[in-house]
Formats: sequence, structure tokens, C-alpha cells
Amino acid sequence: MGDIELWLQVLGKALVSLLIQPFFYISVLLLLAMFLYRVRMERSMFSVKLKEWKLPMFFMILGGIIAAIIVSIIAVVLGFTLTVSTVYWQWSIMIILMMFKVRFLTISYGAGIVSLLHLIASAIGPLSLQKDIAFIYETLLDINVISVLVISALLGVAQSILVRIQHKYIVSPVYMSGKRGKVIGGYVLQGYWPVPLLLFMPVSAEQSGAFLFNTSYGQPFFMAMSGEAWLLLACPLMIGVTQLTKVMTPKQLAQRVSGQGLVVSIILLLLAVGAWWFNALIWVAAILTVLATELLSWYNRSQESKQAPLYAQDDKGLKVLAIVKDSAAQQMNIEIGDIIVKANGQDVNSLEQLYDAMSINPAFCKLALLNHNRDLKFAHRTRYADEHHQLGIILAPDEQAKYLAKYMEPSLFTWLSRTKLQRQSSINKAESAASVIT
Repeated sequence: MGDIELWLQVLGKALVSLLIQPFFYISVLLLLAMFLYRVRMERSMFSVKLKEWKLPMFFMILGGIIAAIIVSIIAVVLGFTLTVSTVYWQWSIMIILMMFKVRFLTISYGAGIVSLLHLIASAIGPLSLQKDIAFIYETLLDINVISVLVISALLGVAQSILVRIQHKYIVSPVYMSGKRGKVIGGYVLQGYWPVPLLLFMPVSAEQSGAFLFNTSYGQPFFMAMSGEAWLLLACPLMIGVTQLTKVMTPKQLAQRVSGQGLVVSIILLLLAVGAWWFNALIWVAAILTVLATELLSWYNRSQESKQAPLYAQDDKGLKVLAIVKDSAAQQMNIEIGDIIVKANGQDVNSLEQLYDAMSINPAFCKLALLNHNRDLKFAHRTRYADEHHQLGIILAPDEQAKYLAKYMEPSLFTWLSRTKLQRQSSINKAESAASVIT
């Protein structure tokens, strides 16, 4: 059998192992749950679906697959690998944690906790346990911590790049209660990607498809793989992030998340690789893998608490929180954060004044706005009889808007249940819809 034929068979068996892996389908279903939750939130708050979810979901799955291919190649070339039991350990920890917060549904938390558990178990040593528990304990002792931490860091780099590239799919507006009970707007960045890695895993020599590395294939840099039987198998994992901002635009939020994540992932990668030569670094890398995201989250919240909310109503006019895709407002180049100061020549400081001004000329709309630099700009457009009457502008909330009494990072149960919203004023449903979208 030639080398090409051998590698094609190895790759084919790996793809088959992916199709029979339950974790890949679980990750896709979790991604679907995230999108459906977002659609429910948008319709509840704004009485409209801001974005489609099917095409973005496809591109996010595609992005995760591309990231998995690149990370798999790097891991295979360098010789970093996982065992099947390691994958089960990671998913078990992530599923338990996501019951509390879905942002734990990412490999960094699972990898860090698994690594710490292994290091503690290694320090304790073998124990006399019941048969089933002893088997689980042995799988924990067999974990290759350096490989776990390196692959986690590589996926962290991939996650940061995906956030930068696909941020339009994963950022959505939200109404929430701010300081002193005032209703404000904000943006939630919530993106998760299934990453079906293909890695060489050690197996018994008798297993079908197993083969030995030899000099004709070349040895990986970090791991000595000769003398053992190996099989290329699917290792479906998940990466993702959740962050909230009250003071940034969606693009600025994505840049912050991507930039911070990239720096942290590179540091963790260097620590994990350095642990190959300096064993004490394993503890540092494992602890930071768990804590880095938490520390960044705390730092960002601390910094934002010192700034005024960007999406609260302005005394100069009506502030734009979001724009509905393919709407008239998008065609008029109205941007998030703009302030509407005049409509059809009339000053506007409330929704009622805006509607009155718009009714002056039902066939034409001319808006005067202030941009981020408080420079005046104009947007105008003919309003056609056969199109939807709404412009597609979602404004920063007034006191009648439905909102989250207190924004809390969602859990798995939040994704699957109906979110309860509050309203400070008692108004009917039609008025609520009118107060949200113009």
C-alpha cells in the first residue's frame, strides 16, 4: 500500500469517526439554541427580527471547521494529541459549567480544569478505589496536560480571529436596566463555534486502521510517536465567548474581545510550550487558562463602570441603537450611535415628535443627525407606497420599552426557556412596538 493510499484511508476513517461522534451534533444543536434564543429576545424587545439566523449559523459552522483544519494540521505536525477519555473529560466539565453560564461552553475552561485535576491527581498518586471509579481516575492520570493546554491556546487564537472576521453575526442589541433603574441600551457579543479537530490518538495495535509512525513519515517536533499504534480520530470541541458592552459600538466590542483574546492566547501558548522544558510552568499555564477570561471580564466591567452609557437617550435628540438589515435606514447610511435631531425640518426629542414630523410628508423622509463626532449629517429617501412603512431604526430605549431588569449572562436553561422582560409603564402591545422601531 502506497503512502498516499494509506493517508487517504486514515483520513477517511477520521471523517467517519466524526459522523458517529455525538459531541459534534451536540455542539451544532447548542449553536442552534443560541440563535433561536437571540431571535426570541429580539422579537420580545423590539417586535422585529433584526437578522436572519440560518446563513450566519452556516458561516459559523464553516468558520469552526476551517479553524479546526488549521489547528489540527499544526497539532499533528508538532505532535500534540489528545486521548478519547480526555475529550470526554472536557465535555463533561463544560456541560456541567454551562448549566450556570454558557460562556463556560468553551475549551479554555474545560482544558484548564482538566489540567488542574490531572496535576492534583498526579501529586496524590494512585489510589485504591472501586473498579469503575478507579478506571475514571486512571483516565485522569493518563491525560497529556501539555497537549491539552497547547491545543486550547491554539483554539483561543482561532477564536479571536473568528470574532474579528464574523462579528456581524454574533453581536446583537439589548435593552437593560442601568444605574439608578434607568433603562439603557447595550450590545451583547455571543459567538460559539463547533471545532471538529482531527488528531492522532494512541490506540491498541490490534485496533482496525491503527498504524505505526516510522521514519518515512517524519517525527513530530515535540512528541516521540514511534513504537506506539496511532489512529487519526475526530475530536469535536467548542470555542466561544460572551461579552456585554454599554459604552462601545459593536465593531469596537469585537475588536476589544478579539485583541484581548489574541494576546492572552499567545501568552498561554508560550507558557504551555515552555512547560515542555520547564515543568513548573504547567501549573502556571493551567491556572491562567481557567482564570484569564474571568480576569478580562472583571477588568472590562470595571472599566465600563467608569464611563457613561452610550445608548441612553440624549437631550439633543433620539439616539440610534440598531439598524434593521436591508431596511430603508440602512440604505440611508444611518449608523449605530447617530442622534436624530430633526425630521422633515422639525426638531425631535421624543417618539411622538418624530412620528408627527414623519407624517408631514408621508412620501419623503429627510433626517438631520449627529454622528459619533457630533458633526451634522443628513439622510433622505423617498418612501414608496408599496414598501413597508417602517424605516428600520431601533432607538435607545425610553421608559416604555420592554427590558431586562438586570442583565445576567445566560445559562443553558436561559437559552432553552422564555426570557422574562419588564416594562416600567403599562402600555398596550401596539404602543410598545411603536416605541421601539420607527
